[in-house]
Amino acid sequence: MDIPTGKDVCRKQFFHFIDKMLSADISNGEYETYLPTLKEKFAEVDKEEILQRVAALEFDRFLKYYENAADLNIRTDDRKSDRRGERSERPSSPRDRDTKGRQFSGGSGYQRLFVNLGTKDGFYKASFLQFILDMSDLKKEVLGRIDMKEMTSWIEIEPSAGSKMIKAIDGKNYRGRKIRMNDAESGGGRRK
Repeated sequence: MDIPTGKDVCRKQFFHFIDKMLSADISNGEYETYLPTLKEKFAEVDKEEILQRVAALEFDRFLKYYENAADLNIRTDDRKSDRRGERSERPSSPRDRDTKGRQFSGGSGYQRLFVNLGTKDGFYKASFLQFILDMSDLKKEVLGRIDMKEMTSWIEIEPSAGSKMIKAIDGKNYRGRKIRMNDAESGGGRRK
């Protein structure tokens, strides 16, 4: 079975958002105080244009998370043939060699970071990856494996980039909650 492409995932998330919007309880709430202002702002905009704008905003947001994601369905043969037709085992890059099938071990050449964000915060691995890269201005090549749980995540990162990521993210707020990020091996986040 093929792994869904980034656009497939975007489409699924987008329609999940639409279903969630249509099933929202609008019987009462704080939003009611803003209705007169909203009606005034949308007075000249027809229903179809509102739908187009909602679709454009939401779908583009999902698409940005996946636009640089690799196609996981591309099957490559890591064995390269030499001129004599012999095959030799050779990973396509050092990054492939370091991350394929690797468990968190602490001795893999990566520093392991703990962060108090997880799937309950609405993240998928790709969106979480994009979030931490955007916050830290680092390239994805410095990262190894990401392990996400409901409330916490662990990130493997090259030691030279670990402190930069911690400084960029630790103490910031995400949806009104303070983000805590630190070196997992120095007592911050013990993996269960």
